[in-house]
Amino acid sequence: MICRNHVDVAEGVRRCARCGGTYCSQCLVTIQNQPFCATCKTEQLMDVRSGVDRTRLVYGGFWARFGAQIIDGIIQVIPSYAILFAVMIYAGFLSGKPEPSPVIFLAYIPFYTFPILYEGLMLSMKNGQTVGKMALRLRVVRPDGSRISTGQAWGRAVMRLILGCMFIVDYIPYFFTEEKTTLHDMVAGTRVVETQ
Repeated sequence: MICRNHVDVAEGVRRCARCGGTYCSQCLVTIQNQPFCATCKTEQLMDVRSGVDRTRLVYGGFWARFGAQIIDGIIQVIPSYAILFAVMIYAGFLSGKPEPSPVIFLAYIPFYTFPILYEGLMLSMKNGQTVGKMALRLRVVRPDGSRISTGQAWGRAVMRLILGCMFIVDYIPYFFTEEKTTLHDMVAGTRVVETQ
């Protein structure tokens, strides 16, 4: 990571607690034990003065999370089906026989790899958001509201795939926990919150 204002500085760079931008220690100020950049410090100070508590997490609603999952699912399925059809056509032309070719089984690999790659990369590179979460103003964070680690992003993606076949079981804890956590959130140590 490098500082947005000082491109030659790579040491001691941290993320702004509000916007997620990367800055060096000269560009950040600490307010209530959290780092803020120059733009966000003004907004944070105004919130502190007015009594607005932005440190309190507002957990994502069920329908917002479900909608985000639908959007992300569509994004993941399109390339998977494109590869499936391409392999089916290739296998059919290659074999020239009515029996299915063993190559056809390779076509199902994207259905298991794309969801992990998509979610793992998006959550780790886009400050805890996928396209669906951006559209519905949600973000994946740690229980204290800070940015998730790369390991948490990839672990969460793997757990979502494993628990995907048991969608209802995965979401049962959501309705009974104060922090609206699902099983994959519990395993990865993450929470889904609304963004401002």
